[in-house]
Amino acid sequence: MTDLDRLLLEGDLDGLLRLVDDACDDGDWDTLEQIATRSRPAVERGHQLWPAADHAEHRLALQAPGSFAAAAVVRDATTFGVAPLAEVAASSHTWADLEPHLANAGTRRAVVAHERVARGEDLRGLQLDDDPVGLPLQLACWEPATDGPTIGPYGVDDPVPPAGLLAPVAQVPNPKVNESIAGAEADAARTALRDLVSTWTEQSRGTATAVAVCGTGPQAAASAGRSIDAGHISIRALASDEAIGLLAWAGASGGAHGRRRGAARGRFEAWWCAAALVGLDGPGDDWPPDPDTLGNALADLRWWRWDSALRPAGWFLGIAVDDPLDGLAWALAASDRPS
Repeated sequence: MTDLDRLLLEGDLDGLLRLVDDACDDGDWDTLEQIATRSRPAVERGHQLWPAADHAEHRLALQAPGSFAAAAVVRDATTFGVAPLAEVAASSHTWADLEPHLANAGTRRAVVAHERVARGEDLRGLQLDDDPVGLPLQLACWEPATDGPTIGPYGVDDPVPPAGLLAPVAQVPNPKVNESIAGAEADAARTALRDLVSTWTEQSRGTATAVAVCGTGPQAAASAGRSIDAGHISIRALASDEAIGLLAWAGASGGAHGRRRGAARGRFEAWWCAAALVGLDGPGDDWPPDPDTLGNALADLRWWRWDSALRPAGWFLGIAVDDPLDGLAWALAASDRPS
């Protein structure tokens, strides 16, 4: 009887987790794959060994050669993995490493491709038959590439990006706040901003408020700030590419306790939010928007990062944006508690 057989028979979860580490240290990917595939069915014998299976799948996707990593992605069997296996594999393998082993992977093949594109890989010309993301397979000139979070053997390090040097702002004039400003367009943009952090509010302990105002970005931030009992705010202007990167980060994030949605999903959410802000998300508009058309429209917007000394402790993301041509502005205030 092998060590793996004995541990499975005894339902020894701690022993299986130690065996995962040993297999990774030895480059014994066959044993690691057996742990992944044989631990989960042990529930039929009354043993809850799925944490070992989840951890083995994560380590295969992260550390094993492309054939084993791709197989883990295809199984996609994790119950409570720290990040989507497509993202885990794409964080440490190129498309060339993984693609030969994803021929029959359907939507998972497409998601891996988009994960690689989010990290700056140019996959123009690639044919995806079943594509749930649907964005161009090359970053637009206005999109920043991302290395994604630090995905390690035991977790993901993906805190809120540093806010940078924010400058206090004197009390700004009260904007005109109205939930029907500009009708459906303003409402769609406000909803898209909230949806960026839906994982924070649905899977973690977070809250999110998005406002639309007739005014400027700082006025919108002040309005959102008052929703958390803050009278004054600190703020700095953002370059457009930094702002888009922040939207993509938020769309990918799981917040303090939720499960990451992945960089591919984050990029999709950033495009969706950007299109809503510039009014390219209507029933008669193509999806996805033409990258140049969307980029030209985004060039008319102004962006800010903001914070408040009186906001709740923990994770906080404050974004504001305005369209000076239309006199409209939006702001997002999202918070989450790490413990």
